[in-house]
Amino acid sequence: MPLRCLDDAGRSLDASLLTTPEWAALTATNRHVRHLRTTCCGAPLVLKTSRLGTRFFAHLALGGCSSGDEGPEHLHLKALSVAAARAAGWTAEAEVSGATPAGEPWRADVLATKGRHRIAIEVQWSPQADDVTRARQARYAASGVRGLWLFRQAVTADADVPAVRVRGSLATGLTILDLSAADFLAAVFDRRLRFGFPVGTTAEATVAGSVARCWGADCGALVRVVTAVDLAAGGSSCHLPVAELGATPTLLAVTSGLPADPLRGRLRMGRDESIAARCFACDRPLTPRPGSAGRFVVARVALTVTPVLVAEIVAAPGYAPAWGITTVASTRANA
Repeated sequence: MPLRCLDDAGRSLDASLLTTPEWAALTATNRHVRHLRTTCCGAPLVLKTSRLGTRFFAHLALGGCSSGDEGPEHLHLKALSVAAARAAGWTAEAEVSGATPAGEPWRADVLATKGRHRIAIEVQWSPQADDVTRARQARYAASGVRGLWLFRQAVTADADVPAVRVRGSLATGLTILDLSAADFLAAVFDRRLRFGFPVGTTAEATVAGSVARCWGADCGALVRVVTAVDLAAGGSSCHLPVAELGATPTLLAVTSGLPADPLRGRLRMGRDESIAARCFACDRPLTPRPGSAGRFVVARVALTVTPVLVAEIVAAPGYAPAWGITTVASTRANA
């Protein structure tokens, strides 16, 4: 379902740019003289409007085109991408073909251009293997184009391949990273799609705790202990058990100053330099046994992501970077 076609003079016509009277006049003219052709194979076409009001061009006859047919979700996301790019001051067209310097062809669902920056938006509604995605992304990169993939399937986090999953339906609304598809695309062209924990953005550190009983046979007091710190921003996360906090001084500092109950025999927070709790009743070293009951959130703290923090967490086993929308725009145009 293309959004763009060619007339008999070879001029490009964009369905999203035509006014209602222009669309009606073009429909009537094409019905009589069939002067419009598809950009994919040059076949005659008809003008249609989806149930959501999206205008598009369709092959007059089915079959015979290698580009395949696109579903209504695919068409809708292409139209949203074009609109979002133009609203942000980019030049954008649908169904744009190109080639790498080595002559490898590519065809973008939407190509947005602003100055020397170019972004190709690909709507991938059918399953596609990761190696195929990487190969197609490499062709874009060779042409100086940044590719952004909107997948229906689950995506693999890859810093070199911006890719997100589209959820929902046209009936219930399409969402991406818990935003409406339109809001997500607006954020993309506001340069807020970033990978991992970008410096200058805000992350939330959640201090997790557990209730443990002192192992001393003559004590048995309940003590509240820190078990882990979880960091989250956008779609990225990092889980740091208490034993690993020593390698991340920034997050270790988050656990300082946590509230403690001074009364003996009550739930309290053990806080020494290693975050290894000691029983407040008998001062024995104490750690929660596996499966300890009473897990809870001790505190949530907003942190500004610094280069030091990033350096501390990137090597952590619990580091899980992903593409996400941040509250801070990049200083350069990117996808």
